[in-house]
Amino acid sequence: MSTSDLSAFELYALHWDERDQAVTASFEGPLDEAARRTWEAPPEHDWIRFHLRFAAVHDVEVRGWSHQLPTRVEQVPVGDRVTVTVTGEGTDVRFTSAPAARVGGRTSKAGSF
Repeated sequence: MSTSDLSAFELYALHWDERDQAVTASFEGPLDEAARRTWEAPPEHDWIRFHLRFAAVHDVEVRGWSHQLPTRVEQVPVGDRVTVTVTGEGTDVRFTSAPAARVGGRTSKAGSF
């Protein structure tokens, strides 16, 4: 799984840390076979939750924020940084940052509780 291809996953949290000029985006979604190998998930696991941290955030623009799904997160490389857009119905957030770093994740078996 590439951190630039996030379309298969649902953004469920966006945490802004103004002290460190960082944004942590939290995602979850189904695991396909390629993602299962990337995350070294057991064969019975079919779900992933993971977090990406964007450091050295600048040029923040928030034109709207709504937790309506679906929300799309895109990264476009620009030199040694990335331009990040978070868009969806009522949502338009943009910023530049260092490339995303994975800061956590776990796989599990999706099922009813």
